[in-house]
Amino acid sequence: MTKIVWAMLFAMLLTGTPVSALEITSVTPTRATPGTLVVLTGGDFSAQSRIFLGEQFVPPARWFPRQMEFIVPALPPGGYSLTVQDEIDSVLQPFNFEVLAPRPQIARIEPDNLDVCADEAERSVRVSGSNFHAEALVLLGGSAVNSRAIDASAMEIRLPEMPAGVYGVEVRNPDGAASLPHSLWINSVPEIIGVERGSEFVNHYEVIVRGKNFFYNSILMVREADAGAGGLGTRQMTYYAHRGASALATSDFAAPGEQLRYLDCTTLVYLRYPSNLQDKELTLQVINPDGKKTAPYLVTLP
Repeated sequence: MTKIVWAMLFAMLLTGTPVSALEITSVTPTRATPGTLVVLTGGDFSAQSRIFLGEQFVPPARWFPRQMEFIVPALPPGGYSLTVQDEIDSVLQPFNFEVLAPRPQIARIEPDNLDVCADEAERSVRVSGSNFHAEALVLLGGSAVNSRAIDASAMEIRLPEMPAGVYGVEVRNPDGAASLPHSLWINSVPEIIGVERGSEFVNHYEVIVRGKNFFYNSILMVREADAGAGGLGTRQMTYYAHRGASALATSDFAAPGEQLRYLDCTTLVYLRYPSNLQDKELTLQVINPDGKKTAPYLVTLP
């Protein structure tokens, strides 16, 4: 006979009453990652009852005569026999319990808000968190992007040029476990950072508008006092950007009219033909095709 059976017979002889064997009737959940709370039901449990996953002793978090709770310890992923023992007894039929690999978690993304016209250096994004495998993938909107693992808590991705919007970033380990999505914003709101006077010609000059998130088909709104109304009214002009350099940029001849040139997403060049050379207050505003626009920008120019 086994030692357990001998112990049970000995207890019966001493007390004259049957001894009930320890039993586990249910385990919830039956598979979990380290750190998960697991509930055992069965009995009869006591302060001397000890929980084992394989050969690993796991201290109970709480116990009651018919229920015990424990936290899954940091064990390698795999299947383990779940048993309960006390001073004279042990569960005769252990449960099979599966320890899962820890799920990756994203704590933060730096930066998590990028301009649509960010240059290559600015499109480098660091993803920080925990439980990242060395061969983990970073998914952006459900598709894998170029990434490299820094350590188990950080990865770096290089974003391609992307349209404006909100994208979900996930980290997926080789076993298929994936983190919850973390939001990354690609921002297309234009901004005027500065305005300066550029090259000058016979009857016009360049107004260089510097900022960010300008498009090749952006619109420039220019408001100024209406000289024809004695300076009491406001005149508003609308200019549509076009690509490429114009002959007007290098010509001293009279130009047919004011124009707006798109150089890149940070620079617009407004060719201005002033009615006179007196300084006046101008209000500039850039409006993108999607309706997003800059705050009005005040500048004093002829």
